[in-house]
Amino acid sequence: MEGCSHKTDNRSPDNWTSAEWKICVGNYGGPHGEVEAQCWAGQTIGWNKDTCDISGQFEIRKGQEVIKSGSFYIGVPLDGINTARPFRFTCQGHGEYTFTTSGVSATLMVDSSGGSYPRPGYQSVNIADATATVTMC
Repeated sequence: MEGCSHKTDNRSPDNWTSAEWKICVGNYGGPHGEVEAQCWAGQTIGWNKDTCDISGQFEIRKGQEVIKSGSFYIGVPLDGINTARPFRFTCQGHGEYTFTTSGVSATLMVDSSGGSYPRPGYQSVNIADATATVTMC
């Protein structure tokens, strides 16, 4: 079983940074929330895939009971990412499970021999809050 949010295309205020975002909750390979993300940098003509760092808050509930919550940080490679690692949890019996993300932002990154830093000239993107729900366990 799996329930997912709609994929959203989120843009920076200046429309030069884009982040696609989708979340799911399910029990394939164990109960987990899952994030799909891809970042893009605007060019004079068109868009190029780019690396980014995404951070925010998440919560996993069964009904009104919070099972797991906290902040998360994900480094997103050029080809995007689909990760469940930070969002694994233990089932609390059969019922409706909800995975939400909020306060999420994406920042394009530049990697250099001295480490990584935000890409100059590109604003961060605020990603719309997302919710995914499924009945499982």
